[in-house]
Amino acid sequence: MRRRARLLVLAPLLAVALLAPAGGAAAATDRLPDLAMARLQNIVTDQASGRRLLRFSAIIVNVGSGPMEVRSQRPNVNTNWTTQQVIYDDAGGSRTVTPPRVELIYGGDGHNHWHVKDVESYQLVPVNGTGERVGNKVGFCFFDNYQYKLSLAGAPQAAQYPRTSCGNRYSRTLRHGLSVGWGDKYQWSLPDQYIDTTGLPDGNYRLWATADQANVFVESNDANNSTWADLRIDASGVTVLRRAPNP
Repeated sequence: MRRRARLLVLAPLLAVALLAPAGGAAAATDRLPDLAMARLQNIVTDQASGRRLLRFSAIIVNVGSGPMEVRSQRPNVNTNWTTQQVIYDDAGGSRTVTPPRVELIYGGDGHNHWHVKDVESYQLVPVNGTGERVGNKVGFCFFDNYQYKLSLAGAPQAAQYPRTSCGNRYSRTLRHGLSVGWGDKYQWSLPDQYIDTTGLPDGNYRLWATADQANVFVESNDANNSTWADLRIDASGVTVLRRAPNP
């Protein structure tokens, strides 16, 4: 009887051992976004109300392995937003991180949606000398509006973050972002998409455009956050001399 009792005890233990995996399950790996700036386009000068404005189209793109997604919420329309970045992984899960110093501002100048403040920055720097000028625009909303490189692994062939993701004045939740291989293009003709060059002397300048200059968001590569274009600015307008390659 003792031998049989021992076998009855060992049987379920043996079954558990056979069902258990040979090794521990592999940890999920983050699919991080990678914000970068594509080559600047449509660089022109514009005379407006006695000022000379340097206008250009800027395209922030995501060339990472996962989407750049930002979610914001507030309990009512009279309170401030709280914002998290969502990071997806290769096991189908996700986690959230709270980025520092994120502020949302409402663009009521024709955009009529919410923007993340200071996601992009623009500088015009003289090649020889001093007198840097900075861009007028301070807020940007992420959404898929430019097909940049849909051959990247994980790039959806259709936009996943529409313009409506940026909400309206009375929104209380936002889910805005950039899919892998997609970009967000700010056209040269949009309000505030310029650098005021009034009074600048004729000469050669380098125009810089930078995404996430303060490194607020988690991404896989910070080295490609900037792009540049070398310009000649004089009384006849602006001439593009050379540009950085696309990321």
